[in-house]
Amino acid sequence: MKLPLIPTDKANHIVYGFAIYFISNLFLNHFISLSIVYLFALGKECYDEYSYNGFDVKDLAVTMIIPIVLFLKTLIN
Repeated sequence: MKLPLIPTDKANHIVYGFAIYFISNLFLNHFISLSIVYLFALGKECYDEYSYNGFDVKDLAVTMIIPIVLFLKTLIN
C-alpha cells in the first residue's frame, strides 16, 4: 500500500506548530501557548507575503491543527 505523502512545506508547518506549542506550554498556560503559535504562524505568512507574494491560509491552518487539538484535549480533561 502506498501512503500519500505530505508536502515538505506542510509537514514543516505541522512540526513547528507542535514544537512551539509544546515548548511554550511548559512555561505558560494552554490558551497563551495557542495564541503564541497563532502569532508565529501569522507572522510567518506575513513574511512570506512580503518576501514572496505568497500568503497561504492553508499553511496557517496546518500550523494550527495540532495545537488546536491539544488545546481542546485540555478543555475536555
